[in-house]
Amino acid sequence: MGVAGSVNIVFEADLTRYVAHRPSTLYWVLQTGADVGGIGMGLVRCVRPWHEWLVVWGYDIDREPPNLTEDYARRIAHHLIGDDSIPVTIKSSSAWTVNHLYAEKYHNGRVFCAGDAVHRHPPSNGLGSNTSIQDAYNLAWKLKLVLSGTAGPGLLESYSAERAPVGRQIVTRANQSIGDTRRIFEALGLLSTEDPEQMQLNMAARKLPGAEAEKQRQLLREAIDFKNYEFNTHGVELDQRYQSGAVVPDGTPVPVNPRDHELYHYPTTWPGAKLPHAWLSRGTAQLSTLDIGGRGRFALLTGIGGEPWIHAAGVVGAALDVEIVAVTIGPGGDYEDLYGDWAALREVESAGCVLLRPDNYVGFRSSGVQPDPEHALAVALGRILAVGTRMTSGDDDGQ
Repeated sequence: MGVAGSVNIVFEADLTRYVAHRPSTLYWVLQTGADVGGIGMGLVRCVRPWHEWLVVWGYDIDREPPNLTEDYARRIAHHLIGDDSIPVTIKSSSAWTVNHLYAEKYHNGRVFCAGDAVHRHPPSNGLGSNTSIQDAYNLAWKLKLVLSGTAGPGLLESYSAERAPVGRQIVTRANQSIGDTRRIFEALGLLSTEDPEQMQLNMAARKLPGAEAEKQRQLLREAIDFKNYEFNTHGVELDQRYQSGAVVPDGTPVPVNPRDHELYHYPTTWPGAKLPHAWLSRGTAQLSTLDIGGRGRFALLTGIGGEPWIHAAGVVGAALDVEIVAVTIGPGGDYEDLYGDWAALREVESAGCVLLRPDNYVGFRSSGVQPDPEHALAVALGRILAVGTRMTSGDDDGQ
């Protein structure tokens, strides 16, 4: 669903004297008297300091898109720069639609969709490319295992179950960030009039002495600070929690972030969460826990006393024709936890285990060594791969 119209303009202009002393990658510029809403806010993004730029400018979606002539593009660039004496060379321009649209299901039969085909939203929060890559990563390892016959077709059902909630979340967040900009306009007095001259006077009022101007300055500071929800939402970016047939629950509830769940990342090994980053060492090399897994393989992390899990990984991996990299983390192990970061984050005992899927999401964990680690691991992998338990019989709780 289109909710607004936008134009991208890429141009070259030497703006060193205006920006070199206050470097940034993104500038908001307000020039009153614009064609849209009378507010005149545009986004100017630095492509190459300080001579190549990308402008994002709005237009009324209920009207025809503007005729993107070179003169039109140059006029917008000069309007936002605020200096029409600066030479501007237009490299390209294009119109696009701000969308608020997400799919509730990402596949039907043999057809699978990803990226902008299933979640369309404005570039606010920078959630587009990384979410699309995550879609592809989630689907790729599952397709590989199903097509090779290692996993059952049921594994592919987890794609929509895991990724569709993420698409809905990021579309909602990106559009909310556009709406949050209204607080800045309100603080500057831009919504109480459509007269450009009065807008200029309202903005200039923040420079005056007195209680009213101080209140305006305070409201403006708060409105700008609130844009953290556009630029620093680490919880939105990192804290996806998958719940699907490709995740084995351990009976614990979804972890609750003690801080703002959108702004702050909350690392956890809860099944369905992305493996937390922790620095480890191996010999003279420093690497992340995230470096152990991936590359199309499962990985099992355990510690001192977890040798039965290492053995089980070898047996189960061979039986199910699945590559499992099994490592110990701790003194004398495959990796050293020099700073205790992993011990603080793992949420299982040293002899417990955390099983990672090829996308580095936790598929299964055990708080300690189980009476029959091979059976527990076989049941867990059988569930993740949608093949059942091929190795053993007995209790199939996998916990």
